[in-house]
Amino acid sequence: MAKFVVGDRVKVVDKPRWPTGFYKLENWQGDIVEVMEDPEGYVLMKTHKTRYKMTFHENELEKI
Repeated sequence: MAKFVVGDRVKVVDKPRWPTGFYKLENWQGDIVEVMEDPEGYVLMKTHKTRYKMTFHENELEKI
């Protein structure tokens, strides 16, 4: 069963090893717009900051 459903508000969790100089996404917030069946465990999130849609694994997000 999916961890999130369409419409859930989520944020990107902090990764301890973000590369230096890399555009960090931790704490970015957004809304789930699609729960993918293939590959399983991935969701499409529309970010509040840029309004872009980005794909994340469910383990990289937490519900707010």
